[in-house]
Amino acid sequence: MSIFSSDRVRIISEIGINHDGSLDKALEMIRVSADCGVDFCKFQLLKADEMYQEDAGSYATGTGSTDDIYDLVKKSELQEEWVPRLIEECEDCGVRFLTTVYDLVGLKEMLQFDPDLLKVASYEIHYHQLFEELGRLDIPIIFSTAGATIGDVDEALRAYGDPSSACIMHCNGKYPADREMVNMNVLKTLHHAFPEVSIGFSDHTEDPVEAPVAATALGAEAIEKHFTLDKSASGPDHGFAIEPDGLDELVDAVRDAERKRANGESFDLDPVVLGTSRKDTHEDEQYIRDFCYRSLYADNDIREGEPFSEDNIAVYRAGELPKGMHPKHLGDLSGRPAPRDIEKGAPITFETLLGDNE
Repeated sequence: MSIFSSDRVRIISEIGINHDGSLDKALEMIRVSADCGVDFCKFQLLKADEMYQEDAGSYATGTGSTDDIYDLVKKSELQEEWVPRLIEECEDCGVRFLTTVYDLVGLKEMLQFDPDLLKVASYEIHYHQLFEELGRLDIPIIFSTAGATIGDVDEALRAYGDPSSACIMHCNGKYPADREMVNMNVLKTLHHAFPEVSIGFSDHTEDPVEAPVAATALGAEAIEKHFTLDKSASGPDHGFAIEPDGLDELVDAVRDAERKRANGESFDLDPVVLGTSRKDTHEDEQYIRDFCYRSLYADNDIREGEPFSEDNIAVYRAGELPKGMHPKHLGDLSGRPAPRDIEKGAPITFETLLGDNE
């Protein structure tokens, strides 16, 4: 059972943070995306305070720049007051509004707009508390899997609970991704491993056509691509996004491939793009996995003997800081007394629990 209502491939224009803090630009990007024939326009509901600690360090972006990650995310936050206007513009243009939520605070914020579908970013795949809450709310989700193993995908899906209400997006965590890193045969693995789940592809390659067509040929139900009005604009996501002409090409190519798929016609797909069927962390994704995947940290000073709880443990991306335990262990820790004083911001590790006996 698909979370989508027909066999039509859903094309998502990932506007993301490429509006550069301008509402007028965001609205123009919706209009241009709609003119190209996409189905969704997607934005990112970033919350710096919920994502990184302020001293999390610097991040090497796809453009080659190195930026303080907390400041970069802070500058990229979507203004809550924009959301009704963005939704209205999407409705007027005949496309659906979609947003990525990264944390429980952003999710709560979006609930006031009654979303019928939400996206979860690749780097929240260990944030099981977010998946569990989305499952409790019975909101269908799309979630990406850059840097993830098949085990990570399985655990996130189990935390969410209802595979028939989810769409898994295969993708690679390098921006831009090389053709050799696409490994589109992973779609077959995902179909086999999770037969009740919808499968899609989030494309980070620079070509607007090749990978999306291959994904469509292999049964993808959704295709996502970063979009910009100007690749030369400053900002971390412009350089690997496609411009309007490229988005036009993508839509036309996917619709043609969709027709060929429905008619049982053959495709001439490059084996380089098909790659391996193994869903694992590519060596070029290890940096992003180490930097961006979530783990457990002390959210304030915790005194020896104080019970661990969701009030004193936070789930943050590591950045350049030492990583804590996988967030799935938060429930196991709750109620357990801290064996020593723990400073705010320190990672909660298995060694933390050993107290003076380590």
